[in-house]
Amino acid sequence: MYNLLIRPLEIEDAKISWKWRNDPEVWKFTGSKPNIEISPEIELQWLQKVINEESSKRFAIVVNEKYIGNIQLTNITKNSAVFHIFIGDKDYWGKGISSLATYQLLYFAKTVLKLKTVELEVNLSHIAAIKSYESTGFKKVSQNEQIICMSHDLSELQTPTLSVFVMVYNHEKFLNQCLDGILMQKCNFSFDIVVGEDCSSDNSREILINYQKNHPGKFKLLLHKTNIGANKNQEQVLDNCTGRYIAICEGDDYWTDPLKLQKQVDFLENNPEYVLCFHDIKILKSDGEIADDFITTLPDQYEERLTLAKKLNYIHTPSVVFRNILKDELNTIEFYKSPIGDFFIYMVLTKYGKMGHIPETMAVYRYGVGMFSSLSALKSIKANLLLFTNLYSFEKDAEIKEIFFEHIQSCIAQIDNEFGKLQFENSKFNEILSSKRYRFLKKHYPILVLLYKIDHLFLSNNIILRK
Repeated sequence: MYNLLIRPLEIEDAKISWKWRNDPEVWKFTGSKPNIEISPEIELQWLQKVINEESSKRFAIVVNEKYIGNIQLTNITKNSAVFHIFIGDKDYWGKGISSLATYQLLYFAKTVLKLKTVELEVNLSHIAAIKSYESTGFKKVSQNEQIICMSHDLSELQTPTLSVFVMVYNHEKFLNQCLDGILMQKCNFSFDIVVGEDCSSDNSREILINYQKNHPGKFKLLLHKTNIGANKNQEQVLDNCTGRYIAICEGDDYWTDPLKLQKQVDFLENNPEYVLCFHDIKILKSDGEIADDFITTLPDQYEERLTLAKKLNYIHTPSVVFRNILKDELNTIEFYKSPIGDFFIYMVLTKYGKMGHIPETMAVYRYGVGMFSSLSALKSIKANLLLFTNLYSFEKDAEIKEIFFEHIQSCIAQIDNEFGKLQFENSKFNEILSSKRYRFLKKHYPILVLLYKIDHLFLSNNIILRK
């Protein structure tokens, strides 16, 4: 299994690539074989000349952190470019490297350069290369006695096998660790990283742009012009995840196992009755200690939908991979207004299959810094009440619907308990109850009364509640 990335060519690469220029096997099927012996100095001069050309984009192919070949686009125009690739290190021939690298470059051409077509020429005798190009979507347009001309309509570029869902807002301190954990994955399939950056006030955006520059075949960046909020950001990131599978890693969490994605995709490929799988995680506490999971407990019958509804969310977001089958079904007011999107997604997914668990620790959840792990008890009650109310409205199964109603009642009891404490602890309690606004809500809109109570609990304790 390989970790394969492409990156911009560097001057230092000449110390390796000059040897490939003189290997007749490398150039056996090409029409651009050097007609002189290439020295390190000649290779360096060539690289210095072309590395900053405006009409070309030249990248190194890196496998398991080893530079093994070049891939590039030349003759770039507004709509098209010419494709070139060679694997100089012959130890990596015949291992599927070319197809994976080609996909990354085509993804870059479409997503970043916004090109429409990419063209190439290949020797008629180079059967392996022709098959590789065809597997990534190139089609033959003409040929003569020696050369086949092929073209790729980028509007027909295959979707990746998996998309990584990442939401970022003021994650500057944690973002490198998050992205490095994703980029270190070793897979035999293609994946992209879809990031919604919600107009952070720190350097999160600059970090993301730099990562996309250094790893051009991986990132689709959604750089919002204004802060659109977590719910809208979530919606847009999901809409742009086109892979058959989706993995989640928020900008403050990170993965620790380079085979995580491969293991989870293999599980889902081999078990079609499952719609998602998750694994164990460690928790990084605010004092820097990495501890075993003290937040969730894996229940009996964890695979079943009824268990998930009763026991609530025992799946940590950086551990989950699920089938991307809910595009239309999530297009509802209930999902868009739900303050906790991951649990909502799991509940909808489990209408179509079971949840699998891999008993391996492959990620770290950062406790106390995320949107919900840092909430006070009262804010958590409000978030849960809104979640269960939306799920109750969305759900069609009578048994599951009854469970959500019980959760709503539990939230109501917790709110009343907190509000009751205020009666004895806060001199403003009677003022709140006697307000015309409260009496009107109590008469006409019981659920809104609960939210009104929560808001005033925060205000009475000098806590700013985000509405």
